[in-house]
Amino acid sequence: MSPEQVLKTAWADKTYLVHESIQDTDSKNPFRTIEASYSNERNGETETEIGIKFNLKSYPEWKSGRSRSDQSEVLKESSLAWALRDRYSVILSSHIGEKKMELLEGILQTSEKNLKAIGLSMQVAKATSKNYLDAKEDLLRLQRAKALVLEEKEIISKRLRRWSPDSEPQVGPLDILNIEDVAQSLLKTSSSPAADSLTGRLAQEEIKQIDQELQVVKGRENQWIKSFDVAQTDKKNEKFLEVGVTLLLPPLSSDDLSKQRQNELILKRALKQRDYENTSDRLQILRFQILNAIELYRSSQASLKVTAKARATDPLVNLQTKLANQKEELELLNQQQGILTLYLDYLVESEVLSKESTVNHLSLSRKAIL
Repeated sequence: MSPEQVLKTAWADKTYLVHESIQDTDSKNPFRTIEASYSNERNGETETEIGIKFNLKSYPEWKSGRSRSDQSEVLKESSLAWALRDRYSVILSSHIGEKKMELLEGILQTSEKNLKAIGLSMQVAKATSKNYLDAKEDLLRLQRAKALVLEEKEIISKRLRRWSPDSEPQVGPLDILNIEDVAQSLLKTSSSPAADSLTGRLAQEEIKQIDQELQVVKGRENQWIKSFDVAQTDKKNEKFLEVGVTLLLPPLSSDDLSKQRQNELILKRALKQRDYENTSDRLQILRFQILNAIELYRSSQASLKVTAKARATDPLVNLQTKLANQKEELELLNQQQGILTLYLDYLVESEVLSKESTVNHLSLSRKAIL
């Protein structure tokens, strides 16, 4: 599968498709339920009664409804962004994993040569048993790293099979975004506080929903007119029309379950408000984290260029220098993966993935998805 084919499966994600099932809650109908009744009694005389009962919503409940389009749009944008984020993560892990595997093969060969060289050096007293044990432990650590890369590859294959059962569970080549391009993209954005992140926007939506539910619960508790009914009775060829009203008396009653629910909603709202305040600067935090990680990446690159030129007269020293440089290259791959993973989070939180969902943001050429 090409990276674009993998990303395309996001539009078939179950979480994304849920927005189609959201129902309207903004009905202006004041009746919660309408009940119809019919009775026919015969006790010497025939008596027929037909009635209809209108159970009313409380005023806050009737007034506070929200349209389906508002809720559906928020869910649609956020769920698509996270579905794409999952697929970008798989594509990135697959691409970096292939590079790690190639590099680890070379590192393992160098590490084995280093172990043998230390063993020979021990015979002429140029190395100690500690040097040998350290090199052996290092080799085992590299073998475990290779095993982890293979396990991650299997996990990626399982996810690809789940998203697209009929396709080959392998990601094709990717013209991956350069770290410097990421830096330039972030430097173009303002360093001053911007609009809410996606997480903050979702928290605000949840706060609105909690407020509305709290209004509804309070409104039902304070509701005076519960229902009214109209009935027509036919008896002895005479017709009677009856109208009744059912009243609630809130000052004389105490609904403990309603109060308990209100307390739960008040606490829930306070916690959600705290979450919102804690995520209000999430975009800025992500931006600084990425830029700091890029500076570390540049420093590691510069250090590698210097050590790569170093040469010694001792073959063992040269072998160990080569091994150290290969490990540094592996660390650079880990740093690259970490930076791009944070950048994907930034694209989600800044709502770029939801607004510009039809292009591959990990591709240097920004290939079209749809």
